Amino acid sequence: MNTLKLCVIVAASIMVAAACNQNATVPNVGKSNSAVSTPAPPSPAPTPVDEVGTARDLYTTNCMTCHRDSGKGGKVTVEGKTINPDDITTAKQKAKTDEKIYSYISDGFPDEGMPAFKDKLTDAEIKSIIKHVRTLQAK
Repeated sequence: MNTLKLCVIVAASIMVAAACNQNATVPNVGKSNSAVSTPAPPSPAPTPVDEVGTARDLYTTNCMTCHRDSGKGGKVTVEGKTINPDDITTAKQKAKTDEKIYSYISDGFPDEGMPAFKDKLTDAEIKSIIKHVRTLQAK
């Protein structure tokens, strides 16, 4: 009789252990399961309209104070210093390569009041500003 009780207890223990190791599947009806997350859909690639807006915003934030919204430049006082930024819409400026304009924006002209933006703007942001400058030159 003791052997029978021992076998029943061992068998019951094995069934409990086996049941605890299985993943229960409970239907998710009307319940929110915060542990389960669905991946977010990928971000859409920026549209040309977004790129134009971003380029314009970068120019407005970083360049417009000195070069004006038109790109025509002209005398301006910044931080107590009067400077005369170039008109970036001239034929001479239009003839410059994107790489040359990139270096002007990145390295600046400290003696003439043009700050270097290499530590403030990313490579992509500088290239975006160049695209906006090219649209100003096309007007």
